Amino acid sequence: MARLILFLSAWCFCVNVLATPPPLEQGGEKGSLGKSVFETFVNPPTAYRPKYRYWIPDASVLPENVADDIAQLGQRGAGGVEFNSYYSYGGMQGPAATDWDIYGFGTPAYINILRTALQAHKDNGLIMDYTAGPQSGQGVPAEPQNPGLTWDVIFYNESIINGTYSGVLPGWGMGNLVSAVTFSVYNSTEHSDEFGQIFNMPLVYNYTRYLMSAESLTDVTHLVGKDGSITATVDSIGKEQSQFLLYVSYARQSYERACIASNASPQDLLQNGSFAVDHFSRAGADVIANFVEEYILVDGVKELLMEVGGAIFEDSVEIPANTYWTPDLLRTFEQQHGYSLTKYLPLLSGNEGSQTEGGGPIQITSDAEGYGPDVVADYRSTMGSLVADYLHGMEDWVNKLGLQFRHQVGYNLPVDMLQLIPRVDIPETETLSFDNNVDRFRQYCGVANLAGKPIISIELGADYWRAFAQSWTDLLQDAKRAYVAGVNQVVIHGAPYSHNFVNTTWPGYTTFQYLFAGHHSRQQPAWDLGYKQANDYLSRMQVALQTGVARVDVAFWDKMTAQRAYPNTLYTPADLVMAGYTYNYLSPENFALDEAYVADGVLAPNRQRFKALVLRQNDTLTTQGVRDLEAYVRAGLQLIILGDVPSTYTTNNETQIAEAQDIWKRIADLHNVHIVPDDEPLGNVLATIGVRPRSQITSNGTWYAVWRDDVAETYVLVYNDGNYSTGSISFETTKTPYLLNCWTGERTPIPQYAVNESAGTIEIPFALQKTETILVMFSDLVSDQKPDHVASLSELLDLQYDASGSLWMKEDVPDEILATPSFSNNSMSIATAMPSPSGLTGWSVTVEQWLPPTDLFDIAARKVNVTMNIPGPILHSWSDLNLTSASGVGYYTAEFTWDASGESEEQKTGATLTIPPVTHGIAGFINGRELPAIDITNPKVDITEYLTNGINTILLKVSTTLINSVAPVWNDIMTLGSSPLLPFDLLRASGFGEVANGIIGEVKVQPYRLTKIS
Repeated sequence: MARLILFLSAWCFCVNVLATPPPLEQGGEKGSLGKSVFETFVNPPTAYRPKYRYWIPDASVLPENVADDIAQLGQRGAGGVEFNSYYSYGGMQGPAATDWDIYGFGTPAYINILRTALQAHKDNGLIMDYTAGPQSGQGVPAEPQNPGLTWDVIFYNESIINGTYSGVLPGWGMGNLVSAVTFSVYNSTEHSDEFGQIFNMPLVYNYTRYLMSAESLTDVTHLVGKDGSITATVDSIGKEQSQFLLYVSYARQSYERACIASNASPQDLLQNGSFAVDHFSRAGADVIANFVEEYILVDGVKELLMEVGGAIFEDSVEIPANTYWTPDLLRTFEQQHGYSLTKYLPLLSGNEGSQTEGGGPIQITSDAEGYGPDVVADYRSTMGSLVADYLHGMEDWVNKLGLQFRHQVGYNLPVDMLQLIPRVDIPETETLSFDNNVDRFRQYCGVANLAGKPIISIELGADYWRAFAQSWTDLLQDAKRAYVAGVNQVVIHGAPYSHNFVNTTWPGYTTFQYLFAGHHSRQQPAWDLGYKQANDYLSRMQVALQTGVARVDVAFWDKMTAQRAYPNTLYTPADLVMAGYTYNYLSPENFALDEAYVADGVLAPNRQRFKALVLRQNDTLTTQGVRDLEAYVRAGLQLIILGDVPSTYTTNNETQIAEAQDIWKRIADLHNVHIVPDDEPLGNVLATIGVRPRSQITSNGTWYAVWRDDVAETYVLVYNDGNYSTGSISFETTKTPYLLNCWTGERTPIPQYAVNESAGTIEIPFALQKTETILVMFSDLVSDQKPDHVASLSELLDLQYDASGSLWMKEDVPDEILATPSFSNNSMSIATAMPSPSGLTGWSVTVEQWLPPTDLFDIAARKVNVTMNIPGPILHSWSDLNLTSASGVGYYTAEFTWDASGESEEQKTGATLTIPPVTHGIAGFINGRELPAIDITNPKVDITEYLTNGINTILLKVSTTLINSVAPVWNDIMTLGSSPLLPFDLLRASGFGEVANGIIGEVKVQPYRLTKIS
């Protein structure tokens, strides 16, 4: 055994992260988890709990059923719902199944359902967010002539033959004329670009690209008559040019729908459905606010919403358009950039609309270097400022209601996402568009933290092809990847109305044609076995992650003039993660924020406290951003340039670029400016210049760490994104470390660590199972006297302490020194010897199968029990037990004998229950007593206090997803008469078919011996 270096009361008390927790200590100061607020972690209040997106099909649902759905979510640990008026996703996924003249958005029936939902939140102590429009909240009923509805610009072109065009403009009457221009074209080429993937197959759009002669571009708008006629003459075509084009631009209201009309001949505003509003003007926000105030916040709804409401929510903007427009664009553009946009509109004819789409059929580029990109960047900059006007209007209205505005802001649009994130109360990212990728989440979270947003939210778990198949292991992994990037609130996608509905079969109303995961409801076998435990885990995690301020090691420069719907990974090497560095991305536009200054060599000293900023050769610069960089490096910030100084700017202004280049010459030789080869590992560069991570990781796995600082405590979440691994982390603190168990709510001092006083660090060893998390709190507030700890790190020890603070070492005695090992027929005696761990045998297994009902339109599952005996220690999947199409709940029962006689004051005995990892819900019972909540990634529980001498009975209950039971009838199920979009054979062939259910492997009871060492 390794030599133990034991520090008694003079330093830190010890309990191993694998050991049995002691009784909970209470204590602390308000605003921390140290003492009095620790009870917040034990029993998280509603505000910290996860919400669920709750879909109602329409207002024909029964009010009492809506109230019951909400109450049941609350009973299972949810903090409330995000109330979503689905309406067949605005009618895009099928016509109305009921009479929307009666049950449509905004009708009296709808108001009754909304009021019921709010009252249910009040009755159950929950908080409700509200999507202020059908579908995704991007529009409401409005008069078609309302100028606050969405706009776009459309283009028409015609060849000019023999040097003159005389006639009516192409497209005349299709909108308001903005400009007519002529230009010559060198050539046209056909292109195909990828804008997404499905089943690993690229989605591409085809377009024609014209290369324009910038010198030939001429504005002829002034020649257009009132009837649209024009006579335009052009110069003779150059030798290298193929044709002249007349290119005409029209602005129009596109009347894109947020929800279809309920009546072909609407008699009032509500019957005409909902229109998407202009998201580039305050007028669009006013349309939503005015409608909601007049039609929705009536008959007691407003008062209830102000009482139990949390936020007004809007989803990511997905309004179709090839090029977005707004009436104030031209005036604002010229005011901001000093020139008129009209002449250059052809350069916008590509993809300056919704970034979820491929783009327009024609793109125009220029032969003048920087000419096209410069105009496009200016357009995007102006559109970003106009989006900010819309956001400001929404936030003003929502805040007057005493609520906050939560919005998936910035992506999908031709704007700088990072510039706009600070403009909303609660910025929200999502699992789907960000592909559950930590680097992409970092792009979103950095500026939110810099702007001081206390909540950074995520629409969690909208995973493709996972309807009824998403396990809690899957969903929690989605959450963990978001958490370690900086997210600290989850809104789970989603919880549908769970009762009978028209033309809908078992397992109940299902959104998005069965494409996405979600559908969290009473139809799930885990509803009473898994949901409460998982929601409590998420809630406790969010208590810690919403406490204090995020600290991050490194900032990356990230200037995107437009943000694609599915952001790219910007830093692909693994070196930073492997070493423990945390990093965020900042746009140079964010340098204007109040907290974006450098003091004592760190950027944002009151926020992330970045130790270095990284610029890459392929980055896009702004001239103001370069001026800010000079101020930063002169204040002592470390600047690393990978490759060479970037040469791409958002402007083509030669004077401004020359000024920026002069700045680079002035700062290039400063001691804290490091220009290194672009293939140099960044982690090595940081270490060389003395920038170390706050959580320096040494492990054989892929571990992430996220750091939060409060007034008196520090919280660090460690997450293992790979298989079982071991290692240690050196933390940049010397406060006493404690383990916070997010599954049970317990807090225990960590018993084994080494302190380096000169470096100001503590090193702690860990062993982490696949996707396991460890939450560590560093505090000197919990106890006046620091407890004992073991300072040797030569091997990871299993330690624990008793109520008096004495330290005990737990060890499994090797086989070769066992006196009389006995583990026969599950009988074990430890009076004189310690047996080897052994799997329990003689299992009785009952599977409560949740099967399709005989009548599929009865949405209650048909439950059939099957019981079987398993003689050996190896437990098999239900499919191996000939239950190939079974989902449900499994009950596993066995007996064993325990004899703990012969204990002494200095040596005690106990046992640990180890279960193979399960994917969904699990609960354990010993002799009828329920065990604490079990971490499904590391199902290992100390059961000593539950044991009695003699025969002991163990009962394990596990739940599954519903997919195995749904699979045989997949092609027969339907929602509103529509079957799943994809056949199950395709899902199965793509790896999204049936799964192995149940406990698979050995369940072991491991006896151990405790030896007192302090």
